[in-house]
Amino acid sequence: QKDSLLRLLPRLDGLMLNDSEAMLLTGETNLVRAGHAVRKLGPKFVILKKGEHGAMLFSDDGVFVVPAFPTEMVIDPTGAGDSFAGGIMACLAADSDHKPGRLRRAMAYGTVVASLTVEGFGLDRLRTTTRQEIDHRLEQYRQMLAF
Repeated sequence: QKDSLLRLLPRLDGLMLNDSEAMLLTGETNLVRAGHAVRKLGPKFVILKKGEHGAMLFSDDGVFVVPAFPTEMVIDPTGAGDSFAGGIMACLAADSDHKPGRLRRAMAYGTVVASLTVEGFGLDRLRTTTRQEIDHRLEQYRQMLAF
């Protein structure tokens, strides 16, 4: 099965996987080296999910790291990674202009969506979330990361 995956990777624009999967795929024990090694296998960009420790993007622009949003109330982390991925896809789909930095913005958006997910069981918290609430948290996140 690994051979099939290795044949597929050069055909991908992007690949999102968790840190363990990246290290297993590449044999690297260092996450940065693993991210670069996955990218050398073909995808134009690679996103490595690190759970509660955020995520890393490997692309032509270099390496970009986003921390997890510091959520005070974690009820259930189940589905946070899927929500992160869904938030990224939604943000990329909404950006038809392909502006510079779009992957970075999408990762921030995905991080915010994931932070809301952990505040309830399953998707309960997301079901009651408004776009304004997401935008407000995204602005809070942007301010946290500015220096």
